[in-house]
Amino acid sequence: MLSPLRKNQSDMEWFFDLSHDELKECLKNIGVKEFVSIQLSSWILAKNVLDPAGWRNISSENRKRLSENIDFTLNKVIRTDSDPSATRKFLIGLNDGNRIESVLIPEKNHYTFCVSSQVGCALGCRFCATGNLGFKRDLSAGEIISQVLIMKRELSGYTGKINLVFMGMGEPLLNYVNLKKALGRLTDDKGVAISPRRITVSTAGILKNLRKLESDFPNIKISFSLNSADNTQRLKLMPVAKKESLDSIIEYFRATRRRHRITFEYVLIDGINDSLADADKVARLLKSIPSKINLIPYNPVGFADFSTPSVSRVDGFAEFLAQRGYTVMVRWSKGKDIRSACGQLAGE
Repeated sequence: MLSPLRKNQSDMEWFFDLSHDELKECLKNIGVKEFVSIQLSSWILAKNVLDPAGWRNISSENRKRLSENIDFTLNKVIRTDSDPSATRKFLIGLNDGNRIESVLIPEKNHYTFCVSSQVGCALGCRFCATGNLGFKRDLSAGEIISQVLIMKRELSGYTGKINLVFMGMGEPLLNYVNLKKALGRLTDDKGVAISPRRITVSTAGILKNLRKLESDFPNIKISFSLNSADNTQRLKLMPVAKKESLDSIIEYFRATRRRHRITFEYVLIDGINDSLADADKVARLLKSIPSKINLIPYNPVGFADFSTPSVSRVDGFAEFLAQRGYTVMVRWSKGKDIRSACGQLAGE
């Protein structure tokens, strides 16, 4: 099927929007043998070779047919910003003029790619720059995959570990059809071949699609944006709490056996949700759920009248939970200088 975002510019299929089965059907329609789909996927998705001249095991006649009928170009990088930690933020232009952001984060023994799933976000979380934009549209599967390949090209020659986190712009589970298709290509041995165990999908709690994700991809990790153990307080920070009951989500986590621990993300906001009483509520709420807790000191965004807690207050919150047997990590976000930290992405 033609990508609806590319019909106006050409009659070509966009390679990155095609599942492997759709690619085989496309090749059949243009007179190219189906087995070429495996060669193509290897060159483009595994090796990131986009120039047909480099596809050495594909005949010149087939390369010509492919070039005339399929678009193999990635989305355009408009600008790249870097900070002293070598964190890089990519402003990516989409075919319809919209823009998204992706972030490449260097870690001790691997890289993390922070990937967007929507242009803007409909959830309107009070502490998030993306939510302040409002929702514009879902990303296609190809636009999701394109981000990964853009960042892989930035690491030319690197063959080590890569983690993918769907923590960029948008709520991934509100774009589940395209997310599922993208994850299929990203984890497929005939695709990008990233282990599902190295992929994390972050959600504010879209329970219906959370169930689907864990059924379709049981090895993919889940990160849940908690931010308050009190549903009334959480509603003030995250309007989605009105539709998606915290009690129902927590009960689902508690009742469902899985192969990995749930990560609970908790943005600490000074004077809002960072007291020891708040920590006690978290400890009680998550009891008996195999989990780890990421504490994220609030990263300032211009429109919100919030402040970052002091280091001592953050450490006290973390210590309280650790003393009660929880695995706790404080994430002082990289990339704040280039507005690429958690909650700061706004397609700017």
